[in-house]
This record gives sequence, C-alpha cells and structure tokens, in this order.
Amino acid sequence: DCTIKEVQFTAGQKQDIDVTTLCSTEQENINGLGASSEISMSGNFYLNQAQNALRDAYDNDALYAFKVLFPSGKGFKFLAEVRQHTWSSGTNGVVAATFSLRMKGKPVSFVVPLAFVKNLDKTLTVNTGALLTMSVSANGGTPPYKYAWKKDG
Repeated sequence: DCTIKEVQFTAGQKQDIDVTTLCSTEQENINGLGASSEISMSGNFYLNQAQNALRDAYDNDALYAFKVLFPSGKGFKFLAEVRQHTWSSGTNGVVAATFSLRMKGKPVSFVVPLAFVKNLDKTLTVNTGALLTMSVSANGGTPPYKYAWKKDG
C-alpha cells in the first residue's frame, strides 16, 4: 500500500568555524562538520504494515534501511532512525501522518536495473513476403534505450 504523499530531504547544516583574525573587517567563517541529514515522510495515516514498522522503529530506536524510488526509476537508499511521528485530523479531512527520520551517513543513489517486460520469442516464423513484427518492452535502467537486432543472438 502506498500511503506516503511527500518525501522531503534536508541536508544537515554545517557548523561554522571562526577564522576571524585581527586584520579582518568582519567575522569570517568556514564550513565545519555537517549535522545529520533529515528526511520527512508525510501522507495519509494508516494502520498498515509499512506505517506500523515506522512507529515500531520509533519505539525501539533501531536503525532501519530505507529506499525512496521515484517514477523515473531512480532513487536513493539510506540508513535512518525514526526521531518523531505525528498524526493530525481536522473537520472534513483525512487523518495525516508524518514521520521524521535522522539519516546515518549519506544517501546512495540507485537506478532500477533494466528488465524486459516483454522479450522476443525464441523463434519467429513468417511466410515469404509477409510482414514480420518484432517488439520488446523494458522497464528500469537509464533511457534512452538502444536496440540491436542480431541473428542467432
């Protein structure tokens, strides 16, 4: 069940390291270490396996693996702990849920591997002079796709 409507990523803000000297005309800083990045997931509240797992993760303080997949077939994988979960309800509205996660490490990008939805049959037969139609369908990978028709494989 897909109940999440929005996923929001915020990279951790970096600390300021003061490098101001006596010759400086204003305070000077450089970036220091970054704080942990945050992920917020919000959508409709449900008592289903996915959202129950997030609520359990909040209760047991364990580190969980997450994967966010975009319609393009690309996405991110990351480790995180659930810091907070909320729900809210109002007149004439559905109950909304939000889960706030603290990431451990950096998100890793991925692309869904290329897979054939429909591949060619092992053999195709056609009468002399008749039209031969060959087609394949694929998902995943990184478009644009290239096709190469080869006799005997």
